[in-house]
Amino acid sequence: MTGEELAEEPAGYGADDPRASPQMTARGMRRRRRVDFVLMVTGAAVLVTSTLVAKRGVYGWEVAIFQAINGLPGIIRPYLWVLNQYGTVVTVPVATVAALLFRKWLLALSFAISGVAVYFLAKVIKEYVERGRPSAILEGVVERETFSPDSLGFPSGHAAVAWAITIIVLAYMGRPWQIAAIILAIVVPISRMYVAAHLPLDLIGGAALGVTVASAVNLLIGVPRLAPAENTRAGPNTDEKDDLSDHRI
Repeated sequence: MTGEELAEEPAGYGADDPRASPQMTARGMRRRRRVDFVLMVTGAAVLVTSTLVAKRGVYGWEVAIFQAINGLPGIIRPYLWVLNQYGTVVTVPVATVAALLFRKWLLALSFAISGVAVYFLAKVIKEYVERGRPSAILEGVVERETFSPDSLGFPSGHAAVAWAITIIVLAYMGRPWQIAAIILAIVVPISRMYVAAHLPLDLIGGAALGVTVASAVNLLIGVPRLAPAENTRAGPNTDEKDDLSDHRI
C-alpha cells in the first residue's frame, strides 16, 4: 500500500473496518438517503389518503379498535401516562437540549426543525379535516383526560411528534435507542386511544405526518458520515469532534 493510499484511509479505523473505505461510506450515505426518500414518499401518501378519508367521517373498524383499547382497565393508566409523555410537545425541546449537551449539532437541529414543523402542520390539517375527539362523535366513551369541547382529533399531534423523533433516532443513534424509540412510537398511539384522545385514523395520520417531516429533514440536512446507517450496532458517536466534521451532504 502506498503512502497516498494510506493517507486516504480515515484515521482511527483498521483495514478490516468497512468504515475505513471511502467507497463503502459513499454507498452507506446513498443507501441512507434512499431509505429517507422512500419513507418520505410513503408517509406523504399515507398522510394524504388518511386526511381525505378522515374528512368523510368515522368508520366501523375505527370504532371497534377504539372501544377495545378505551375499554381496558383503569389500573394501567399511570403506566401509560408515563410512556405517553414521549409524544408531548415538551419532548422536542428536551430532546434538542439533550443533543446540544452532547454536542450533536445536526441531531439537535433535526429534532428542532421536525418538532416545529409537525406542530404547525398538524394545526393546519386539523382545521382542514375538522374531525372532533371521540367523545364528540361516539357514545359510551371513557374519558381519562379533559379536552375542550371544540378541540379537534385528526391528526394526532402526539403520534406525529413520537414518530418524527423515532425516524431521527433511527438515522442517528445505535440499536438500543432505535428499539426503545420504536416501542414508544407504538405505545403512544395506543395510550392516546386509551385516554379517549383519538380514533385510529387520527393516529395513522399523525404517524404519517411525523414520518414524512422527519424523513424530509434528514434528506435536507443529511446525516453524519458515520451514522448508524452504516453500522447499526453503533451507539451515539462519542468522538470529541462534533458530527459536523464528519458531515457530507
